[in-house]
Amino acid sequence: MTSERRVLVLIGAGSAVFTRGLLADLIGATDLGHWEIRLVDINTEALNVAADLAEAMVSARGAEGKIRVVRSDDRRAVLPGADFIVTCVGVGGRPAWQLDHEIVQRHGVYQPVGDSIMPGGISRLLRTTPVLVDIAHDIAELAPEAHFFNYSNPMTANVQAIHQQTGLDVVGLCHGVHHIQRELAQLIDAPFERTSTLYAGINHLTFIYDFRLDGRDAWPIVRERVERELAVTPNPDEIGNIFYDTPSAWHNPYAWELFHRYGAFAAAGDRHIVEFFPERFANGDYYGKKLGVDAFSLPEILDWGENRYQSMRRQANGEDPLDESIFERSGGEQEQLISIIRSITFDSREMFSCNVINNGTVPGLPDWSAVEVPGVATARGIRPIAVPDLGGPLTSVLARRLSSVDIAVEAALTGNRDLVIEAMIADGAVLDSDRAAALTDDLLAAQAANLPRFTA
Repeated sequence: MTSERRVLVLIGAGSAVFTRGLLADLIGATDLGHWEIRLVDINTEALNVAADLAEAMVSARGAEGKIRVVRSDDRRAVLPGADFIVTCVGVGGRPAWQLDHEIVQRHGVYQPVGDSIMPGGISRLLRTTPVLVDIAHDIAELAPEAHFFNYSNPMTANVQAIHQQTGLDVVGLCHGVHHIQRELAQLIDAPFERTSTLYAGINHLTFIYDFRLDGRDAWPIVRERVERELAVTPNPDEIGNIFYDTPSAWHNPYAWELFHRYGAFAAAGDRHIVEFFPERFANGDYYGKKLGVDAFSLPEILDWGENRYQSMRRQANGEDPLDESIFERSGGEQEQLISIIRSITFDSREMFSCNVINNGTVPGLPDWSAVEVPGVATARGIRPIAVPDLGGPLTSVLARRLSSVDIAVEAALTGNRDLVIEAMIADGAVLDSDRAAALTDDLLAAQAANLPRFTA
């Protein structure tokens, strides 16, 4: 590597957990040379927390010569000259997410996440997708040659809308498939590095249909372990538990039910995939618990996130000492990004899970839809791998789940309330038109501050 600085622009840097993980990994990447990291956020307070923490981390490791941190609330000012651009935007932040959760529950809809699909996911789409499209237009104008990666949810809708509106080859990244492959390896007591997978799907509903250990089919070993564990009455703490170190079959019983039917395991586990089958969990009932309440509690996740943010704020302000453990490899959402940058830089052509426009990569799904498939990181960017062997039944499941995305994207970009209602019905969680209209109106009213297209 030369001493020339390359430029990475992170839009949505107020997501301090992501920013911290990215900086920690980049500081530790001794082979990637010198960088200017341009942090962007319209929330000045959150931006300063992230940037102050980033500068403290650089100083703690004596990396001032390697990494320069720049902060800005004006993305257009820092986009020119970018080599890599990352969007990690959460419009409305945790308060808007919490509001979605409360409103949909009042209407009898129970979601453990609400960031991808069902009414909560549609609400997030309405306020997030137009913003990302606006950002993408700026990228197309000011940095069209940059490698563009998106982490913002709902991933499928965002990647699809960005490409449709700007033509940019944005790549969506999520560590869900990587995380599940690691769990599958743990289930068979094998090192992750000796396992391999083939998969296809849409973000948060990607089916790993081929799982191998040292090149040999590992599903028989998995089946034996899973059948043995599911035959035993579970510890109630295993059901709907978000945080655990050692996976068991009872952490994802519905995913294993689907595996029994289709021979493929759905990433990213029950917390996400139950939302793609609302008819199966119509009242939020999940193996004796209630989704989003005591099964995969969303308030618990929000509290956890807020506590982490406040800890980082105190470290950024110097109230608490810098947590040196952050320099250990975190395994967080940003985990793939540094490896992808390395593979692009050295053209080592490593493979990663990527969300890209289909264009025939998964036969049977619309060409314009965003799919999650293996992709090779080359010096010319990400090149998706065709996945022709997913099979008809699972392709049909995915096609059905994509229908509401098309309608919701059009609704978001046009500010069309009636299309929001239609997206709610197509999604399947709310089938009655009057109920869908009432839910839509409550969400639009509550989130009006972040929905200019609907309030203009």
